[in-house]
Amino acid sequence: MFSVLLVNSLALASPRIIIKHATLIDAANPVRENMTVVLQGDAIQSIEESSSVIIDDQNDTIVDATGKFLIPGLWDAHVHLTFIPELDYKTAYDLFLANGITSIRDTGAVLSKLQPAIDYANENPDKTPRLFYSGPLIDGSLRVYKGKEPGFPELSIGVDENTDSEAVVNALVEQGVTFLKTYEMLSAKTFLGLLAIAQQKNLRVTGHIPLSIDLMEAIDAGLGGMQHIRNLDLACAKNAEEILVKRQALLKNKDSLPGSALRTIIHQSQRFVAIGNLDEDRCIKVIRHLAANNVFQTPTLTINTLDSKRFYAEKEWRDTYQFLPNKLQKSWYIESINMAKETVSENDKIFEDWSMKIVGLFNKNGVKIIAGTDTPIGFLTPGYSLHKELELLVEAGLTPLQALRSATITPAEFFNLESKMGTIEPGKYADLIILHSNPLDSIKNTQNIHMVIAKGEIK
Repeated sequence: MFSVLLVNSLALASPRIIIKHATLIDAANPVRENMTVVLQGDAIQSIEESSSVIIDDQNDTIVDATGKFLIPGLWDAHVHLTFIPELDYKTAYDLFLANGITSIRDTGAVLSKLQPAIDYANENPDKTPRLFYSGPLIDGSLRVYKGKEPGFPELSIGVDENTDSEAVVNALVEQGVTFLKTYEMLSAKTFLGLLAIAQQKNLRVTGHIPLSIDLMEAIDAGLGGMQHIRNLDLACAKNAEEILVKRQALLKNKDSLPGSALRTIIHQSQRFVAIGNLDEDRCIKVIRHLAANNVFQTPTLTINTLDSKRFYAEKEWRDTYQFLPNKLQKSWYIESINMAKETVSENDKIFEDWSMKIVGLFNKNGVKIIAGTDTPIGFLTPGYSLHKELELLVEAGLTPLQALRSATITPAEFFNLESKMGTIEPGKYADLIILHSNPLDSIKNTQNIHMVIAKGEIK
């Protein structure tokens, strides 16, 4: 009891941040105008009408938010901190915080390579967003990201029927992972086994649906989430059963191809055939099944539309490279200009239209959508890419408020942390952004940042 009282007394003795005259906007409460929010430590202590708060001028930090808008801190829920070695995690952390991203979910990294970023976050909590991580992609024996082929760095581990999958999961949990990320080359049997193990340990499993299995079977087995809408196209085809059999035959890999090459061949042979053979009724059935089973979706429209929208062709986007390390800044500038000169293919546009349509259908049918970007892949500058994702989600049919939900409440729900994060309420974490303009008028206003407060500290 003494220790609890001691902790409480220390929290009460810590300096307060008092945000006055703010308009509060979150995705669960009505808009609240002219409110004062009191922060103490890493928590929202109270929310009151501005005239009722007693201020200690000597000890309190006062922030006048007259005419401004207060929203919860944002998430980027699809990040790869180790994908590009030239981009150091300290730079990435700085860019996330500068853009109001106070929580990130790393969705695939070998833990030995991610460990320095984890250690830094633990040792310097005031300098980093909240970090959640899956550890490595759990792939099949024919791993895609094994660090052997260009463009496919080492991000994964390989497991099969002979692997002690429970021991693998236990080891990851001991190293701090709070969810699992599975990948496309897993056998159906191994994947289903991983889902069963994860359920026993109360871990959500998200990732790419393995090419070996039907999506409906994966949902029924306890799938927790999907990334990039990957392989939903195959499940929505009129001949879904037929092309599954063909995939399973290709996965036998008679030509002994690397996993990355085999996966590419399967997608090239099936993706656009499946999209062109869409069964709308079947697809709505699948989408409603996703909603009914609480399967979270992280569409990453920034990466799905990268080859068609090509925002890296815009000078305004390339200007964000100035915050990157010099070597990476120069290479991105050259490469993105060269790529922007290439012609947009018909398939690029088809995939954009498909992705935007599916996200709209997700939204109409109650699927839980999480904002994430795949940064730093595809010239996606950390922090800035999340705001681009919010724009694309609105373009796909979400309202600005629904887009805010996807970057605040819904990722917290994925981790069962909605009681601590995602809205502006007493007792919630002190992760907040003060905006100059109303994000409900335009989602682009999330980029017009006056101040970021993360873990109760002004950045």
